[in-house]
Amino acid sequence: MQNHEIIKTEDGSDTLFNLSSGEHYHSIHGAVQESMHVFIDSGFLYSAPSNTNFNILEVGFGTGLNCLLTCKESISRDVRIFYDAIEPYPITKAMADKLNYTGLDGLSAFINEFTMMHSFDDGAVTIGPRFMLHKLKSTLESIELIPDNFNLVYFDAFSAEAQPELWKAEIFLKIRKSMVPGGILVTYAAKGIVRRALQQSGFTTERLPGPPGKREMLRATAV
Repeated sequence: MQNHEIIKTEDGSDTLFNLSSGEHYHSIHGAVQESMHVFIDSGFLYSAPSNTNFNILEVGFGTGLNCLLTCKESISRDVRIFYDAIEPYPITKAMADKLNYTGLDGLSAFINEFTMMHSFDDGAVTIGPRFMLHKLKSTLESIELIPDNFNLVYFDAFSAEAQPELWKAEIFLKIRKSMVPGGILVTYAAKGIVRRALQQSGFTTERLPGPPGKREMLRATAV
């Protein structure tokens, strides 16, 4: 039984609608627009220096859009990326092949990279000379994270209404322990309950303007 529907968002890029959770994987106001604003501009480009190794954790690999955009942007930064992505319920390769991301301006040169990202569900692969992807088909609660490892976290799980177990202080504490001091976590969420859970877990938080259709987002710094 098909569990996803492809939805065209307002910026022309696709997202998926999960029929089980009733959630979209990206904003209907613009999938690429949201990913660029929340995760790339406010996270990767804000925190990643040039000419260095950089460790990223993504909670909720989903369509792979954040990973694809990070791969693209990492080239201009000349940074070597080690990208860990947690996704217990990966979409099929057939579904990924239907998404229009590599047909969009600026992404057409990354067809092979996007195909490789969805060629496996669990394990590691070298996407390019400076981009290593490690996917874990597991829940965040069940895996062990290496302490003091990640420079940046993309927290892109479904909403707290759909996945309340992931938006708790104990989960953010687990993530905090896996991050280097001064590491950055970005998420599309901005609710007070999320901000307080982050603060209780050893982060300082700041509200930032959100992408189109959303007033605010959160950026947190591990202290």
